[in-house]
Amino acid sequence: MSEFKQLAEEILQSIWKNSPHAATFAGIHEHDNKLDNVNRDFLVDVNKEHRDFLHRLRALDESTLSREEHIDWQLLKNFLESNIRDFEELRYWQKNAAEYANLCVDALHILFLREFAPIQERTAAILSRMKQIPRFLQDSKRNLEGAPYIFTKLAIEITEEGQNFLKTITAKLSTMVPELASDLEKASREAAAAIDAYGDFLKNELLPKSTGDYAIGSDHFNFKLRKDHMLPYTAEEILEYGYDIRRLTERNLNEIAQKIDTKRTWIEIVEEIKNQHPQASELLATYKKEMERARKFVQDNDLVNIPRNEELDVISTPEFYRPVLPYAAYMNPAPFEKQQKGYFFVTPVDEDVSNEKQEEILRGHPLYGIPGTALHEGYPGHHLQLVHANQQKSKLRRILNTTVFIEGWALYCEEMMYEAGFYSDPRSRLLQLKDQLWRACRVIIDVRLHTKKMKYDEAVDFLIDCAKLQKVHAQKEVTRYTFTPTQPMSYLIGKRQILELKTEYQNRAGAKFNLKEFHDRLLVFGSIPICLIRESLGL
Repeated sequence: MSEFKQLAEEILQSIWKNSPHAATFAGIHEHDNKLDNVNRDFLVDVNKEHRDFLHRLRALDESTLSREEHIDWQLLKNFLESNIRDFEELRYWQKNAAEYANLCVDALHILFLREFAPIQERTAAILSRMKQIPRFLQDSKRNLEGAPYIFTKLAIEITEEGQNFLKTITAKLSTMVPELASDLEKASREAAAAIDAYGDFLKNELLPKSTGDYAIGSDHFNFKLRKDHMLPYTAEEILEYGYDIRRLTERNLNEIAQKIDTKRTWIEIVEEIKNQHPQASELLATYKKEMERARKFVQDNDLVNIPRNEELDVISTPEFYRPVLPYAAYMNPAPFEKQQKGYFFVTPVDEDVSNEKQEEILRGHPLYGIPGTALHEGYPGHHLQLVHANQQKSKLRRILNTTVFIEGWALYCEEMMYEAGFYSDPRSRLLQLKDQLWRACRVIIDVRLHTKKMKYDEAVDFLIDCAKLQKVHAQKEVTRYTFTPTQPMSYLIGKRQILELKTEYQNRAGAKFNLKEFHDRLLVFGSIPICLIRESLGL
């Protein structure tokens, strides 16, 4: 094993050890019985370790690295540089109480959902982690200072949902593994009390002092563009592109609307399309059917290779996730799990709410929009791409990724599948373009929000006015944007980069260009920055 590979393996083992939750999520199960240590002194030591790793990485002789090793070296160096800057300067570990609240739930949920071991073994790990929640939250409280108001407010909401989650998962596991029922109930009560105390701390102590700024500023934003995504653009160039695509998409929406009904605007037509939706009892079956149709279409039209070991299970959203997932969501297979099984959750309509509320929820599942969701989340979108990424021989490339590739690929697929004929009805095309307009708005808000040129309320109003989102959804969107700088812009910018790469590849191939070959070669590298794929392809 080369010196670089030895160092890379040492760093990976350190990542798993220092974050058991990250290890479990990746499919590494040596630390399943542990909850992350967020003690301040421990986190400072981890950052020192990252600095040492970075020093050793930079000291390596680059000329001795193979092409593939050099790509991994760049990924690992950027990862460490970004983590160090996040810890020392952006300091989310001190500002974002929501991260701590969310980890408590996710660390248990991932063990429950993924069937990598017998339920008895997974329940024992859940029980162990549950017992550690009081210590975890106590350490979290000691870390928090300088928090933005919006972060603390979100954390309060998550703690309230966390209580429901604890009750539900404890009841389920007590039935499934009765020999641990007594221990589960005791640990659950103690964890619930700790979450209550954490919520009281957030409301009564942290929230009144939460006057920090969520915007990271131009310097940090541009740093993330260079290091996290290896993009050749500045924030200003990305912003300009967002405005360009907004204008282009609005023109396209108006043109499609004219083909559907010359007397109505695209906005009016979209509102009518929403009235055409599955019945509540048919919701899950409709998504399953469209997911199967998308997979078959990819196969029949030879668009991209589908690995043999993949599986996508379309299921009802677990009860404890329904408050935060009102419609649908996708969970990818773990990078190191043998079983490459993803989950697509569809939240059933609550029969106890009013008929008006049920209709409002169902309007969020328009029949002409479900094909786009199926291809974006399933085939050939997120699920298929991430399964390919998980086939990587390089361990680093299974976990070090950029959302520019992941989200860019899924958005690229929406257009590619339209061109291939997956959906020909103009109403489906209208909804696809509406979603593209939303992604253009994300670019604009992402840049302006974090370069301090747009405030939270202005961003919400912009989404309502431009993308036609309802206020409650616009608020949730912008809240997410505040603590995920550069993620919202990644959809549109990623699609742009893939299209540019496709053009270069096609120009070189000439008459021999084959779309499936391009897709297969593109996906073989993992979810890494496009510039590194370009380098590997020799373009």
